[in-house]
Amino acid sequence: MTSMLDEHYLTIAQAAERLHVNKSTIRRWIDQGTLPAYKVGQRRVALRAADLARLITPVRRTQEPGEGMQETELGISPRLTPEQQRQGLAALEAARNLQAELLAERGGELFPSSWELINELRDERSRQLG
Repeated sequence: MTSMLDEHYLTIAQAAERLHVNKSTIRRWIDQGTLPAYKVGQRRVALRAADLARLITPVRRTQEPGEGMQETELGISPRLTPEQQRQGLAALEAARNLQAELLAERGGELFPSSWELINELRDERSRQLG
């Protein structure tokens, strides 16, 4: 059984240098609980080299031979069934019909740009306050 004194410890500066990160990053990891730290005396903080080594992990798991990524892992949705396609096209047609109705109610005139509405509201508020 090894004692705590037999293990190799690093300062925050040494750990930051080894990982090529800023000292504030090491401190943040300590505060978040990602990296265990030990007080040595009243002010000094020590980090075990073994704990630091545990932070280094591969970005992604290497693929085994014959093992491909699933479509969902690649962000590809499965194909829609014919019924789902029909429902989607019906919803799209309903949205187009609603758009045509709203446009007809406005006499074919599109909604004004947002900056025009904002200016109108600002002028109205100025009149109220003035």
